[in-house]
Amino acid sequence: MDVPAAVLDLALHPFRELPPAPGSERIERDGYLVTLNPFPSAQIVEPIDISAEQVDEAIESARRVARQHGKTLLAWWLAPERHHLEERFQAAGLVHEDTPGFEAVENAMVLLEAPRSRAGTSVQVKQTETYEEFVAAAHVGMEAFDFPEAMRDDAIAELPRRWQEYTMDSNPGRGFIALLDGRVVGTAYAALGTAGVNLFGGAVLEEARGRGVYQALIAARWEAAVARGTPALTVQAGRMSKPIIEKLGFVQVGEAHLYVDEF
Repeated sequence: MDVPAAVLDLALHPFRELPPAPGSERIERDGYLVTLNPFPSAQIVEPIDISAEQVDEAIESARRVARQHGKTLLAWWLAPERHHLEERFQAAGLVHEDTPGFEAVENAMVLLEAPRSRAGTSVQVKQTETYEEFVAAAHVGMEAFDFPEAMRDDAIAELPRRWQEYTMDSNPGRGFIALLDGRVVGTAYAALGTAGVNLFGGAVLEEARGRGVYQALIAARWEAAVARGTPALTVQAGRMSKPIIEKLGFVQVGEAHLYVDEF
């Protein structure tokens, strides 16, 4: 598949290429970029131009930035052109492992045509429009991604503020929920980029899996991408979602490896 360069960049470097969401902040330092989000999950750091010899210094520098913003959990995002740095991150004590909201290996994937299959009519998908829907979506996400209890408590306390940010006109994204029999069982987010729509946070409750919910959330976001004139979907898929979206037509274009730093 001939993937446009801008779409490829979006798939491999979403935190670099997408506009910051409300409540988030992008901080560039010598050789790396930190994307601070308002959630208690890991903050993403991406090397831009550092050598293996500069890794230790960059790690300490990023920790200082994080502490200044009350954060103590970072995840370094190593796209394919940075995989040669992995041994240095391991030597520095960082761990190649899952962290709530992210997996150790994030598969960069692209879709440039309509998904091959759609969900059954029993699944209803709509954009998140009310605070009650927003809260229900958050609980689905925390359950599906197995957030630790302390992290859930922090996230729940911040939901009113997150809702205010979500409803801002400057928000470059849209939330979606999936319902079965009127109950919210799935959630997903569409980040609107210049080259296409990047998919974040696709989650389905365990008891609702296998009923086409995830496929319905993909289809809805494809339709949103087409409607805005950017018919391309990119995603960083985990081990559970990758087989599903491959059947829908997504093609893998690389892997990002995450190295978790908790301090």
